[in-house]
Amino acid sequence: MIDARQTVTVLFGGKSPEHWVSVKSGLFVLLHLDSERYLARGVYFDQMGKPASASVCREAIATFFARNEVSFFGPGESAPASNICAWLQDRAHPTGDTCFRNGGQGDWGIFLPVFHGQGGEDGSIQGFLEFLGLPYGGCNLEGSALGIDKILTKQCCQAAGLDVAPWATVDSAAWAKDANACLERCHPLGLPLFIKPARLGSSIGLSRITRFEDLAPAIQSALSWDNRILIEAQVKGIEYGIGIVGDRSRPMISAIAESTLRADSFDYEAKYSADALDDIVPARLDEAATTQLQDFALQVWRALDMQGIARIDCFLGPQGPVLNEVNTMPGLSTWAPFVMAWRHIGILAPDLMDLIVREALDRRLVAEKKHINHKTTGTS
Repeated sequence: MIDARQTVTVLFGGKSPEHWVSVKSGLFVLLHLDSERYLARGVYFDQMGKPASASVCREAIATFFARNEVSFFGPGESAPASNICAWLQDRAHPTGDTCFRNGGQGDWGIFLPVFHGQGGEDGSIQGFLEFLGLPYGGCNLEGSALGIDKILTKQCCQAAGLDVAPWATVDSAAWAKDANACLERCHPLGLPLFIKPARLGSSIGLSRITRFEDLAPAIQSALSWDNRILIEAQVKGIEYGIGIVGDRSRPMISAIAESTLRADSFDYEAKYSADALDDIVPARLDEAATTQLQDFALQVWRALDMQGIARIDCFLGPQGPVLNEVNTMPGLSTWAPFVMAWRHIGILAPDLMDLIVREALDRRLVAEKKHINHKTTGTS
């Protein structure tokens, strides 16, 4: 009997410092792709960035479960098996290390990259898949490349007339040439300051300073992660996250998640330690403020030419919303703010995965029609 289910190949792991965050999100996707609608496969990329064999994939999954206690199922959702680790290990594709050989030919269906950070969330894998003509879901090439880069995000959004936190930038060449000039450029921003690598997520390499004498070592540390960094003035207020899924013209928008940090910083350790954050869904906002933030998120989405998936993080200041940053592949787990925000409006994790895959299928149809039209008219 022919299997009528749509094949979805989930790509996860990778060489980014956010490797294990990507493993968690990738496993979440595999668990919530409805087995009645989708034939799900997982291809694990090792920490060198290479697609691994099934045995290496199984070992990585076992390692993840040995190190982490993660909740994958929320209210109204049920596990597909009593032994989740073993169930996921069975989804390791037996030829995962050959998925991109021969131009990616094979029964891979729709690729769904679930990477965090450089080497996957930054448009690199999206561009590779487009070059090979392979369909994929999640954030598109343009949105990924712009959204991962905090500096480009700010420049594009400012050009569109959207408010962002006051900022400056330093790159490794300018720092090596005249560090004092770089420091002087940051002083008008005041204190406190956040120093962030331009193209990393999960708050890796981030530091917060309250004294200018700490600025130089913070910049030096951030430059060890990326050759371009962002120095940003702190915006007073609560941070809000708004999820978006869909195409450019008719995206769906989630409820708003409100995050309050219990620490003085927002680095990787603070963000992922137990009880570091209170994520409140829905956010404690009136209807007018909710609409204002959702409209602002959609404007960011369009300014960055996004489609597929994203989470827009912003503050609500006295003059209106202020953009913090964009996540083109939000972290995925039961109590992740992105997942909670969709669940609040009745979209459980399997339904969320369905929305993402259906957008990918629609995108493929549009690309195929465009290709046919170009062949018919003889244009390129």
